[in-house]
Amino acid sequence: MDAVDTSIRRVGRVLIRNRAGEVFLLRGKDPGEPDRPAFWFTPGGKIDPGETAQEAAARELQEEAGISVDPAALGDVIGTEDVTYRFNGVSYRQTGVFFALSHENPQLHTDGLNALEAQTIDTGRWWSLAEIQATQETIYPEHLGQMLKDLQP
Repeated sequence: MDAVDTSIRRVGRVLIRNRAGEVFLLRGKDPGEPDRPAFWFTPGGKIDPGETAQEAAARELQEEAGISVDPAALGDVIGTEDVTYRFNGVSYRQTGVFFALSHENPQLHTDGLNALEAQTIDTGRWWSLAEIQATQETIYPEHLGQMLKDLQP
């Protein structure tokens, strides 16, 4: 990707885990490439100007999963990623930070999606570590399984 054509993006993301240790992931498709296979990813999104990573992650958590949380409750960063990708016709260089949150509500919802998110996200579900390790589906971040292992007591 040409640096001139690449948009820089900073994001805050959350690994939402339930009592069983499963993590909640959203399934999305690239509206700019409808033939590209679906992919799974953690809730989260772009850090807006003036926002901290925790504030962005908490805002996106409300929009994408219906969970309202004080940004401070997300605690410290548990992982990072630095990736380059293309989405909806735009090339991105993305730096992300991840937080962990335990949450027991199995009825997570995506009622707060913006227009692009509504075109992108079609469902969400809980995944066990074993399912993540065994699946042939695409999951982001690619090192999610290791991040989950690192969180285990």
